[in-house]
Amino acid sequence: MANTSKPTDHLKEEHQNVKKKLDTLEHIFQNLDKKDEVSDKLKELASFFKTEFWVHFTKEEEALFPEMEKYVPKDMGPIGMMLEEHVALKNTNEELQKLYPVYLGNSGNAETITLIKRHGFRFIQALRDHIYKEDNVLFMMADEQLNKSQVDSINNQFKDIENKQTAG
Repeated sequence: MANTSKPTDHLKEEHQNVKKKLDTLEHIFQNLDKKDEVSDKLKELASFFKTEFWVHFTKEEEALFPEMEKYVPKDMGPIGMMLEEHVALKNTNEELQKLYPVYLGNSGNAETITLIKRHGFRFIQALRDHIYKEDNVLFMMADEQLNKSQVDSINNQFKDIENKQTAG
């Protein structure tokens, strides 16, 4: 990430990657009855949404949002809503993460498939909606409000967060 770019540009790029993964995940959830066909890709995406994906939320919660809170109240408006959605998405993902090993093991029965679909499609739709709101409302606000010093600080914090992820 070049330090001259806006932090929101970096986050939007990550959103594009996540939306592609969500399309693939949706296809997998529609084809859970074809376990041999979807298992490897499901393992890969389950791993991504268990670990790497949450670095994105960390960047928002620890770097972008605190700077935005200087202009936009946290508890009222879009930042508070995004934080609430982060919690809901994490909770839904945790439910899915419990179900994947059951499905991938020999006991991937109809009840497990039903639960994965229920939680999975909710997760996909909620995350798509969340990304839309960030890209089209919150990030536009950030681009209007943040000054160069804040942008530089956020970009540096993003690098630190990413470095911690790769080191950890």
